[in-house]
Amino acid sequence: MWRRKRSLNDFSDEIRSHLEHEADDLRTTGGHADAAGEARRAFGNITRTREAFYEHGRLSIRDSFTRDLRHALRLFRRRPALSGVIVLTLAIGIGANSAIFGLINAVLLRPLPYREPQNLAMLWSQDVAHGRVEGRVSLLNFADWKRKSHSFEDMTLFIGQTFLLGNRNGPPERMRSARVSANFLPMLGIEPVLGRSFTTSEESRGERVVLLSYSLWQRNFGGSADAIGADLLMDGRKSRIIGVMPASFQYPFADTQVWEPLTAHPYWASRDRDGGRSASNWYVLARLGRGSSWAQAQGEMEAIAQQLAAQYPEDRNLPDIAVVPLDVQTTARIERPLLVLFASVFLMLLIACANVANLLLAEGSAREQEFSLRRALGASRVTLAWQLLIESLVLCMAGGAIGIPLAALSLKALVAFGPRDIPRLAEAHIDPATLLFTLGVSTLAALASGLWPAFRGGISFTRGRQWNTPGNRRLRNALVAAEFSIALVLLAGAGLMIKSFLRLSAVEPGFQPHNLLVMRVDLHVGRTADQQVAYFRDAIDRVQALPGVRSAGAIEGFLRSDPEEAVEIEGRPMQRPGPSEDSIEGAFFTTSGIAIERGRVFTTQDRRDSPPVAIVNQAAARAYWPGEDPIGKRFRFPSDTAKPWVTVVGVAGDMHRQGLENETVPQVFFPLAQQTDDMMEILVRTSSDAGALGPLVRATVQSIDNSVAKFDVLSVEQQLGEQTSDRRFQTLL
Repeated sequence: MWRRKRSLNDFSDEIRSHLEHEADDLRTTGGHADAAGEARRAFGNITRTREAFYEHGRLSIRDSFTRDLRHALRLFRRRPALSGVIVLTLAIGIGANSAIFGLINAVLLRPLPYREPQNLAMLWSQDVAHGRVEGRVSLLNFADWKRKSHSFEDMTLFIGQTFLLGNRNGPPERMRSARVSANFLPMLGIEPVLGRSFTTSEESRGERVVLLSYSLWQRNFGGSADAIGADLLMDGRKSRIIGVMPASFQYPFADTQVWEPLTAHPYWASRDRDGGRSASNWYVLARLGRGSSWAQAQGEMEAIAQQLAAQYPEDRNLPDIAVVPLDVQTTARIERPLLVLFASVFLMLLIACANVANLLLAEGSAREQEFSLRRALGASRVTLAWQLLIESLVLCMAGGAIGIPLAALSLKALVAFGPRDIPRLAEAHIDPATLLFTLGVSTLAALASGLWPAFRGGISFTRGRQWNTPGNRRLRNALVAAEFSIALVLLAGAGLMIKSFLRLSAVEPGFQPHNLLVMRVDLHVGRTADQQVAYFRDAIDRVQALPGVRSAGAIEGFLRSDPEEAVEIEGRPMQRPGPSEDSIEGAFFTTSGIAIERGRVFTTQDRRDSPPVAIVNQAAARAYWPGEDPIGKRFRFPSDTAKPWVTVVGVAGDMHRQGLENETVPQVFFPLAQQTDDMMEILVRTSSDAGALGPLVRATVQSIDNSVAKFDVLSVEQQLGEQTSDRRFQTLL
């Protein structure tokens, strides 16, 4: 195909050989004096035969393409201003599409890095009728699920746990571990890069063995193989390191640093092992069996859920089980925003193509003399159209070439400034799939922007009309109208998102976030309930004594809270779902700016040995005592039926603790002395800039006990910003 001279020479040699043989035959049989001339006359037009060979082969197509390509490159250099405008216009559209495709490829399209990830699923216990979705599972229910199910090849358990990592050079660090079953890693098909994973026998014996994350191995052991067999100090207990996980593996939690057998933690003996069916603390991962479908698995698990609910009604088992493929579970929250964003940048590319098509149509009127000359020399409609398409292809490929570095820069910005909870965001980069997509988009842009000019130009000059015809002017006007129409769609969408974001920002959170600091303190295991209460009271007193601090208090989790499954109101049937519950200490309501509408706050008289009391919010009062005064009313949780009823002594205002986009939910507060916790968030109300006081507050709390984990001090405004980061990110894009 690419060796034209040799091919034509071979064909010419074949013709010459044929003529020589024909002339020899004529001399032998007929004795012709001019045998060579007679042979040429019998053969016909030699030149036309060679032209036919050329035209019917690939040589003419190649030469035509090469000629038009050279011509397009000459035009590119001859009109730098117009070419530059077109190339930059296309580069923005192509670069934006390539960047978002790179993000979609990493987050949505690339398979999860596990063995046969399409067969993995999360199993959730839920009660859709009462708004309870993605509920966790008790050990007893899990055992029944695994025993009764035939659609799944295997099931495994895991749970997140925090621990304090011993540090020779200072206070311990708070980290997250994953307590997992022995079949957890084999089910995923993941092997340690160093050492081994733990066995079922080690799990059954509760041996304290751990696997390190790659980052923790590098940071604490310098990547040395000597880490295998060394001890890791977790909450003051030693665990033997037996392996190191791959650098890319972070499942099941993004910040997992250690994997350990679920039986190795002290909670296994003190809490987990003897938990009833209502102790729903565990996550379940399952692998679909060969020959089974998701529909079959869902139907089977629904039947199992109904059996358990009927068999153990007193244990309040949720009546539904949801089977969610792991890839859907991973990307469900972000899939629709990404696809909408991709559609938006595709519309932007269409605007760019319409711009380019209009520029090419307008520029065609300046090339009437050139096209007239080509038509006079015999150029057909297809030839003219092909030339214009090649010119568009050159411009679009140049736009794609510039769009690739623009896409790379955009992807870096997306990774740097995107919300941290977008799954696999850090894996987004320009890979071969993205380059192939860029090539395809560039070709599509060439067709979209060059097809109409090529088609109109071919018709006009083949039929002997001028380029600047009323039909072409109407087409150019139509392209302008199409550009404005598409731009209006994008602007309207952007305007609605901005309006929605402004409305979200204007939502009253129910507390005063300005000049408010929050820090999470983790005492963890090893302290008695009285010691926990004493520590947090001491911390609050010391912080409150600092200059610039107006008040201080503590709560389990200021901007996060999970509702209970149910609550029992005295004299009434079980209410579902139950309220969220938190322990508080100090001047929590004053510090946070939450008003007490009725009743009183907690006092020092609300001790462990005094009658249990609680403060509820207005949402709880409306939900559980509609039209009544809740002061003096009593309630308890199903898991605490052996304990006394809790009496409501106050009603507080509502606050958006589950996000500004969500409605306020029923909430109850308990005094820390009556319901202790080893992890609390200390709130500090300052009289001036909260950020400037952060280091002093951290040092003061840290000075109480150096064995307490390191913690970050953040402003509540920062935390609210993180809650709305997804919406802000989408609106900005």
